[in-house]
Amino acid sequence: MTDSVLRQEEMEDIKRVVKDDEIQFGDVVGVHRMDGLYDHYGIYTGNGGMIHYADPSGDWGKNIVVHRTTVDAFKEDSEYLFVIDFDKFVKKHGISIFDIITPDGINVQKLFAALLRNSNYYHLYTQEETVKRAESRLGERSYNIATNNCEHFAIWCKTGVSESTQVENFLQMIREIRI
Repeated sequence: MTDSVLRQEEMEDIKRVVKDDEIQFGDVVGVHRMDGLYDHYGIYTGNGGMIHYADPSGDWGKNIVVHRTTVDAFKEDSEYLFVIDFDKFVKKHGISIFDIITPDGINVQKLFAALLRNSNYYHLYTQEETVKRAESRLGERSYNIATNNCEHFAIWCKTGVSESTQVENFLQMIREIRI
């Protein structure tokens, strides 16, 4: 994976808790599951509808497919919904002059890291494009928890970049345990 993936603490900074009626067409919507053990993501399609990657009977099962559902069914027993604030999301991936210039001059390591991150820069699709991208994958059955999960799907719909902070954070935790 590239450096474009946000760490867990950065991801928490860009989640905005919303009431069900505050969700907007084309939002990337998430819920915490199992007391925060993992997050589940989907795209809001308006009029109480969602598209997400899950089994129609719940997140897990033998029939994991990109499909339409309602906000209530998507939410299940989660207390609240959150949306990803993509203005903050993109700003966290931008190159800031203050990140690379220090009193001693340019921090070359930070400059290269910023350039590497931005080689895979996000394109923010409009609300309509985001929903169309989600609809284009309806019926897909290529779920893979590590490479093509609900978070990969939802982030791809909005940005064109398929990534999962949850997977990356899990892999980082494994790397740290091995050290």
